[in-house]
Amino acid sequence: MKTGKKGRAVVIGGLLGLVVLGTGCRRSATHYESTVKLVARTPVQKNAEGVVTLTDFELEWDPCPGDQYEYVRGGRAFSACMAKYEPGDYLAVNVVHYWDTHGFYRWDVYRVGDCARDVEPTSEGTYDKSQECTTHKMYGENAGFDCDRTSPANLTAVCPWLARR
Repeated sequence: MKTGKKGRAVVIGGLLGLVVLGTGCRRSATHYESTVKLVARTPVQKNAEGVVTLTDFELEWDPCPGDQYEYVRGGRAFSACMAKYEPGDYLAVNVVHYWDTHGFYRWDVYRVGDCARDVEPTSEGTYDKSQECTTHKMYGENAGFDCDRTSPANLTAVCPWLARR
């Protein structure tokens, strides 16, 4: 390796190019379509007239291996639109997967069935529970479960929007 000024400039320039290139790639959003099962609907807030203004929806990622659940909170319009669906229904879903400013990938559900959902990134009612569990045995007997909450390759191969790295 060169130790002269030109050699260092090339190495530093190359590293900066990789950083810029890597950052640029990570910042582009990717859109996906999949299927979820509507597991539960829980009204969170109603106005003075009794109209639901916030609802939590529990969704299970149907095609994804392991136990992959998404909990989304929706406002008044989304809640009203989703009222036509019942727990147990399988629905089309649209997801955007993007690089977050905190240094990891995240995703947001912006359509369920034919209902558009306004995404509010700071909504405390929206989160995911992504895990793959196996039975833990001791002396040949079931003694509990071991759960992996990272994004294993077999999961992200089928459901790439669940990748965090």
